[in-house]
Amino acid sequence: MRHLFSIASATLLWAAVTHADEPGWETVVSGPVTVKNRALPGTPIKEVWAEGEVNAPIIDVQDALMNVSRLKTFMPYMRDARVILERPEDRSIFIYTLLDLPVIGKRDYVTQLWQPQAVSADGTGTFEAKWVARPKHLPERSGVTRLQTNDGMWLATPRDGGKTWLVHKFAVDPGGWIPAFAANLGNEKGVTDTYKNVEREAQKRTKERLAAQVLAREQPPGGAPGSR
Repeated sequence: MRHLFSIASATLLWAAVTHADEPGWETVVSGPVTVKNRALPGTPIKEVWAEGEVNAPIIDVQDALMNVSRLKTFMPYMRDARVILERPEDRSIFIYTLLDLPVIGKRDYVTQLWQPQAVSADGTGTFEAKWVARPKHLPERSGVTRLQTNDGMWLATPRDGGKTWLVHKFAVDPGGWIPAFAANLGNEKGVTDTYKNVEREAQKRTKERLAAQVLAREQPPGGAPGSR
Protein backbone atom coordinates (compact mmCIF):
# COMPACT_ATOMS: atom_id res chain seq x y z
CA MET A 1 0.00 0.00 0.00
CA ARG A 2 1.51 3.28 -1.06
CA HIS A 3 0.53 6.58 0.53
CA LEU A 4 2.07 9.87 -0.45
CA PHE A 5 1.72 13.20 1.21
CA SER A 6 2.60 16.64 -0.04
CA ILE A 7 6.18 17.92 -0.09
CA ALA A 8 5.11 20.79 2.13
CA SER A 9 3.75 18.45 4.81
CA ALA A 10 6.84 16.28 4.57
CA THR A 11 9.07 19.31 5.06
CA LEU A 12 7.19 20.42 8.15
CA LEU A 13 7.05 16.99 9.76
CA TRP A 14 10.56 15.87 8.83
CA ALA A 15 12.48 19.10 8.73
CA ALA A 16 15.90 17.50 9.10
CA VAL A 17 17.07 14.11 7.85
CA THR A 18 19.80 12.74 10.09
CA HIS A 19 22.92 11.45 8.35
CA ALA A 20 25.32 8.83 9.63
CA ASP A 21 28.31 11.15 9.15
CA GLU A 22 27.02 13.57 11.78
CA PRO A 23 28.78 13.68 15.17
CA GLY A 24 28.04 11.00 17.74
CA TRP A 25 27.62 7.95 15.53
CA GLU A 26 29.75 4.92 16.38
CA THR A 27 30.18 1.95 14.02
CA VAL A 28 29.21 -1.26 15.83
CA VAL A 29 28.86 -3.69 12.90
CA SER A 30 30.94 -3.65 9.71
CA GLY A 31 30.34 -5.73 6.59
CA PRO A 32 27.80 -5.87 3.77
CA VAL A 33 25.49 -4.00 6.15
CA THR A 34 27.10 -1.26 8.22
CA VAL A 35 25.41 -0.53 11.55
CA LYS A 36 26.03 2.56 13.66
CA ASN A 37 24.47 3.88 16.83
CA ARG A 38 24.47 6.95 19.01
CA ALA A 39 22.89 8.00 22.28
CA LEU A 40 19.34 9.32 22.08
CA PRO A 41 19.27 12.41 24.33
CA GLY A 42 17.07 12.08 27.37
CA THR A 43 16.72 8.30 27.12
CA PRO A 44 18.80 5.21 27.99
CA ILE A 45 18.39 3.82 24.46
CA LYS A 46 20.30 4.49 21.27
CA GLU A 47 19.39 5.44 17.74
CA VAL A 48 20.48 2.89 15.17
CA TRP A 49 21.61 3.69 11.62
CA ALA A 50 22.14 0.95 9.03
CA GLU A 51 22.98 1.00 5.34
CA GLY A 52 23.80 -1.65 2.80
CA GLU A 53 23.07 -3.06 -0.62
CA VAL A 54 20.04 -5.24 -1.29
CA ASN A 55 20.26 -7.56 -4.29
CA ALA A 56 16.80 -6.76 -5.65
CA PRO A 57 15.18 -3.98 -7.72
CA ILE A 58 13.97 -0.98 -5.77
CA ILE A 59 10.36 -1.44 -6.88
CA ASP A 60 10.30 -4.86 -5.20
CA VAL A 61 12.07 -3.62 -2.09
CA GLN A 62 9.37 -0.97 -1.79
CA ASP A 63 6.64 -3.56 -2.27
CA ALA A 64 8.15 -5.83 0.38
CA LEU A 65 8.31 -3.05 2.97
CA MET A 66 4.99 -1.36 2.22
CA ASN A 67 2.70 -4.37 1.86
CA VAL A 68 1.76 -4.39 5.54
CA SER A 69 -0.37 -7.54 5.55
CA ARG A 70 2.57 -9.64 4.28
CA LEU A 71 5.18 -8.36 6.72
CA LYS A 72 4.41 -11.12 9.22
CA THR A 73 5.23 -13.76 6.58
CA PHE A 74 8.93 -12.87 6.52
CA MET A 75 9.77 -10.65 9.50
CA PRO A 76 10.98 -12.74 12.47
CA TYR A 77 8.73 -13.02 15.55
CA MET A 78 6.01 -10.90 13.94
CA ARG A 79 2.59 -12.40 14.65
CA ASP A 80 0.33 -9.63 13.39
CA ALA A 81 0.67 -6.58 11.16
CA ARG A 82 -2.28 -4.66 9.79
CA VAL A 83 -3.47 -1.22 8.78
CA ILE A 84 -6.01 0.02 11.32
CA LEU A 85 -6.61 3.53 9.99
CA GLU A 86 -6.09 5.50 6.79
CA ARG A 87 -6.01 9.29 7.00
CA PRO A 88 -6.77 10.95 3.65
CA GLU A 89 -6.05 14.40 5.10
CA ASP A 90 -2.32 13.73 5.33
CA ARG A 91 -2.15 10.43 3.44
CA SER A 92 -0.75 8.56 6.39
CA ILE A 93 -1.68 5.17 7.76
CA PHE A 94 -1.77 3.75 11.28
CA ILE A 95 -0.37 0.25 11.69
CA TYR A 96 -0.76 -2.25 14.53
CA THR A 97 2.03 -4.80 14.98
CA LEU A 98 2.36 -7.68 17.45
CA LEU A 99 5.67 -9.44 18.20
CA ASP A 100 6.22 -12.62 20.18
CA LEU A 101 9.87 -12.50 21.24
CA PRO A 102 11.93 -15.25 22.87
CA VAL A 103 12.49 -14.82 26.62
CA ILE A 104 11.01 -11.31 26.90
CA GLY A 105 7.53 -12.20 25.63
CA LYS A 106 4.94 -10.31 23.63
CA ARG A 107 5.36 -6.71 22.55
CA ASP A 108 3.07 -4.61 20.37
CA TYR A 109 3.16 -1.14 18.91
CA VAL A 110 1.09 1.32 16.94
CA THR A 111 2.84 3.54 14.42
CA GLN A 112 1.78 6.30 12.07
CA LEU A 113 3.52 6.01 8.71
CA TRP A 114 4.01 8.37 5.81
CA GLN A 115 5.59 7.67 2.43
CA PRO A 116 7.10 10.93 1.17
CA GLN A 117 8.62 9.30 -1.92
CA ALA A 118 7.46 6.33 -3.96
CA VAL A 119 8.91 4.39 -6.88
CA SER A 120 6.92 4.76 -10.10
CA ALA A 121 5.21 1.85 -11.83
CA ASP A 122 8.10 1.71 -14.30
CA GLY A 123 10.57 1.14 -11.45
CA THR A 124 12.16 4.58 -11.42
CA GLY A 125 12.48 6.94 -8.49
CA THR A 126 13.31 6.79 -4.81
CA PHE A 127 11.47 5.09 -1.97
CA GLU A 128 11.12 6.68 1.45
CA ALA A 129 8.96 5.79 4.44
CA LYS A 130 8.94 7.37 7.89
CA TRP A 131 7.02 6.51 11.02
CA VAL A 132 6.47 7.58 14.62
CA ALA A 133 5.00 5.70 17.58
CA ARG A 134 1.38 6.36 18.52
CA PRO A 135 1.10 4.16 21.65
CA LYS A 136 -2.13 5.76 22.90
CA HIS A 137 -4.05 5.20 19.67
CA LEU A 138 -5.29 1.76 20.79
CA PRO A 139 -6.00 0.39 24.28
CA GLU A 140 -3.23 -1.82 25.62
CA ARG A 141 -3.79 -5.59 25.60
CA SER A 142 -3.54 -7.79 28.67
CA GLY A 143 -0.27 -9.72 28.76
CA VAL A 144 1.31 -7.61 26.02
CA THR A 145 3.80 -4.77 26.62
CA ARG A 146 3.11 -1.70 24.50
CA LEU A 147 6.20 -0.05 23.00
CA GLN A 148 6.28 3.67 23.76
CA THR A 149 9.21 4.47 21.46
CA ASN A 150 9.39 3.18 17.89
CA ASP A 151 10.38 5.86 15.40
CA GLY A 152 12.29 5.36 12.18
CA MET A 153 12.67 5.54 8.43
CA TRP A 154 13.57 3.59 5.30
CA LEU A 155 15.28 5.32 2.39
CA ALA A 156 16.05 3.36 -0.78
CA THR A 157 17.79 4.44 -3.97
CA PRO A 158 18.38 2.36 -7.11
CA ARG A 159 21.77 0.98 -8.07
CA ASP A 160 23.13 -0.51 -11.28
CA GLY A 161 22.41 -4.16 -11.97
CA GLY A 162 18.92 -4.13 -10.50
CA LYS A 163 20.16 -3.58 -6.95
CA THR A 164 19.11 -1.17 -4.22
CA TRP A 165 20.97 0.87 -1.61
CA LEU A 166 18.89 0.75 1.54
CA VAL A 167 19.23 3.02 4.58
CA HIS A 168 17.39 2.22 7.81
CA LYS A 169 17.31 4.50 10.86
CA PHE A 170 15.30 3.79 13.99
CA ALA A 171 15.02 4.14 17.75
CA VAL A 172 13.12 1.43 19.62
CA ASP A 173 12.59 0.86 23.33
CA PRO A 174 11.23 -2.68 23.85
CA GLY A 175 9.81 -1.73 27.26
CA GLY A 176 9.38 -3.90 30.30
CA TRP A 177 12.16 -5.07 32.58
CA ILE A 178 14.93 -5.22 29.98
CA PRO A 179 18.27 -3.53 30.65
CA ALA A 180 19.01 -0.78 28.13
CA PHE A 181 22.31 -2.38 27.12
CA ALA A 182 20.50 -5.62 26.24
CA ALA A 183 17.84 -3.79 24.25
CA ASN A 184 20.45 -1.84 22.30
CA LEU A 185 22.47 -4.97 21.62
CA GLY A 186 19.37 -6.69 20.28
CA ASN A 187 18.62 -3.75 18.02
CA GLU A 188 22.11 -3.78 16.55
CA LYS A 189 22.38 -7.54 16.00
CA GLY A 190 18.88 -7.80 14.57
CA VAL A 191 19.50 -5.29 11.80
CA THR A 192 21.60 -7.60 9.61
CA ASP A 193 18.93 -10.30 9.79
CA THR A 194 16.29 -7.74 8.86
CA TYR A 195 18.24 -6.80 5.73
CA LYS A 196 18.55 -10.46 4.74
CA ASN A 197 14.83 -11.01 5.22
CA VAL A 198 13.94 -7.91 3.20
CA GLU A 199 16.28 -9.02 0.41
CA ARG A 200 14.77 -12.52 0.24
CA GLU A 201 11.24 -11.17 0.24
CA ALA A 202 12.05 -8.55 -2.42
CA GLN A 203 13.57 -11.25 -4.63
CA LYS A 204 10.38 -13.26 -4.20
CA ARG A 205 8.36 -10.21 -5.26
CA THR A 206 10.61 -9.85 -8.33
CA LYS A 207 9.79 -13.40 -9.44
CA GLU A 208 6.07 -12.82 -8.86
CA ARG A 209 6.14 -9.56 -10.80
CA LEU A 210 8.04 -11.02 -13.77
CA ALA A 211 5.78 -14.08 -13.87
CA ALA A 212 2.72 -11.82 -13.94
CA GLN A 213 4.23 -9.84 -16.82
CA VAL A 214 4.84 -13.03 -18.82
CA LEU A 215 1.28 -14.20 -18.16
CA ALA A 216 -0.12 -10.84 -19.26
CA ARG A 217 1.82 -10.99 -22.55
CA GLU A 218 0.69 -14.54 -23.25
CA GLN A 219 -2.95 -13.89 -22.47
CA PRO A 220 -4.91 -13.10 -25.64
CA PRO A 221 -7.25 -10.10 -25.80
CA GLY A 222 -10.64 -10.82 -24.25
CA GLY A 223 -9.61 -13.18 -21.48
CA ALA A 224 -7.51 -16.11 -20.41
CA PRO A 225 -6.24 -18.71 -22.89
CA GLY A 226 -9.03 -21.00 -23.94
CA SER A 227 -11.81 -18.61 -22.86
CA ARG A 228 -14.77 -17.98 -25.10
